[in-house]
Amino acid sequence: MPKIDLDKYPKIAQMHASAGCIPVNIENALKYNGEKDYDELKLLFFCQTRNIPLGFKEFGPELAKILKGFKIIFKNIDDFNHSIEKVVEYIKSNIDEKIPVLVSFKQVIKVPIMEKNNPKPIGWQEAEVAHIRTAIEYNDSELFFFDPGDCETKKYSYLTDEFSNIIKGDYHTLVIKR
Repeated sequence: MPKIDLDKYPKIAQMHASAGCIPVNIENALKYNGEKDYDELKLLFFCQTRNIPLGFKEFGPELAKILKGFKIIFKNIDDFNHSIEKVVEYIKSNIDEKIPVLVSFKQVIKVPIMEKNNPKPIGWQEAEVAHIRTAIEYNDSELFFFDPGDCETKKYSYLTDEFSNIIKGDYHTLVIKR
């Protein structure tokens, strides 16, 4: 089963629930590639102090400016011609080269319903949000992702609609190479 070097991959947990999935996945990828100077908090601070939106498209080029010796490759739905098969092919080709791939997923979570001037929630509702996981392994029908939210490896069959449903829409990837 093709996979990245799992002994070398750090598997660091996400510390900041609302905004930490992008920086912690980047931290894991950087540490996997031998860069030890950046962590989730530093990367969040980097974005906040420069008013950089916390998204692959905006964050990637800014990060590339300070990380000499790294190639940061952002691809979105248009780069894959809106094809789930091309996304899977791209993920597999990077894993074959022992390169983890950060991938955006749709996730439904409960969020508080707030009233103006009331600091306490008056209820809860479901909301669809993006969450980042890192592709680390695959077999003939499944892709395996490290999820820093719970430090678990999740598997998704790319031969079913389940995978295409959770990454379709505005899916995107980020690859960090030395």
